Amino acid sequence: MRYVLGADGGGSKIACLVAEETGRLLGYGLGGPVNTNYVARRQAVASMSYAIQTALEGVGLRGQQIETLCLSAPMAPDAVAEAAKSCGIGPVTRAAEGQTPRWAARYWTDMRIGITVDAGTGSMARGWARDGREAGSGGWGSTLGDEGSGHWISMQAMVAVLQAHDGRIAETMLTAPVLRHFGMSDILDMVFQVSQGLVTATDAEQGVGPDSGFERPETGSPPVGGVVIHKRTRPGPLARHEVATLCPTVVSIARQGDWKAIEILEEAGHELGRLGVALIRRLGMEKDAFAIVPFGGVFRAEELVLDSFRATICASAPHARVVKPRFEPVVGAALLALSEIGVQIDDPVISAVEGTATRFPACLAPGMAADDATRHP
Repeated sequence: MRYVLGADGGGSKIACLVAEETGRLLGYGLGGPVNTNYVARRQAVASMSYAIQTALEGVGLRGQQIETLCLSAPMAPDAVAEAAKSCGIGPVTRAAEGQTPRWAARYWTDMRIGITVDAGTGSMARGWARDGREAGSGGWGSTLGDEGSGHWISMQAMVAVLQAHDGRIAETMLTAPVLRHFGMSDILDMVFQVSQGLVTATDAEQGVGPDSGFERPETGSPPVGGVVIHKRTRPGPLARHEVATLCPTVVSIARQGDWKAIEILEEAGHELGRLGVALIRRLGMEKDAFAIVPFGGVFRAEELVLDSFRATICASAPHARVVKPRFEPVVGAALLALSEIGVQIDDPVISAVEGTATRFPACLAPGMAADDATRHP
């Protein structure tokens, strides 16, 4: 039997799946952040290595038995090579931008996939025209972009707390939960910590900030709101992925009816929709019928984000349809890895994926139940 690994990672986590050539998914591993633009190289290597080893150990395999690893992650090549080597993995294939979510949706979507929008810690979109042209938008990072992302939502919530404190906006229910989430004593404590800036990869390498000051997240269960929760073990500037852990709290407060939390999430949906609209216009897809597939933890907010997202998209492409995915991008990474070794992704392979993905709830997209993870006849 031949075996492959698929891995998909970003600003808050990396997920890894072991698959055999029949399409059966055998083992799952979850690690911390791997985006080497924001976390230390050694932390990214440790996160990826942990996810791989957990997936392999869960099924009793060694790295040497893996024919290829297909990876999608904003991770420096030398860090990827070190992590793979430490696990005994040989060939590594880097997936093209946007391909893992596209492959995670293509076999379960009736319409042609024209756009995928990813909203996790950061945000970005990728589009494909019928004639083969493709383009991307967003993904510019927390300083100059990431609108609508978990990080952006969290920062907007903290700004709202300060504006409410000043009396510039009406009172909001966000204040106490935001301070409690970060263990901050008062408004000034929040200002002091955030004003120190976010921890950069360089800072973390030099021992500044929370790089090693986080306990390893629990593995084997879905992350909260799409974000791996890390417990801080020492004070200091906030890391980008730590800021993003506030997003599920904002969603919770919105569901309680808070006007500002609702407004932030509605604006997030609009910003994420604009990522897709930019691609629709650049690729001349305004009159086409195609699927737009949203991925990432932010979309776990469901209608609080999706309503404005859908409205923004449909205003520019009335024949497009927003289609929720059945599986997370890591399933697409596993399928790409199988294709890389020459496996034909046919109905038996797809059926095997469907039948075994339910063993790993973290592989199912938000809102999916195990019984729903199969295609309609």
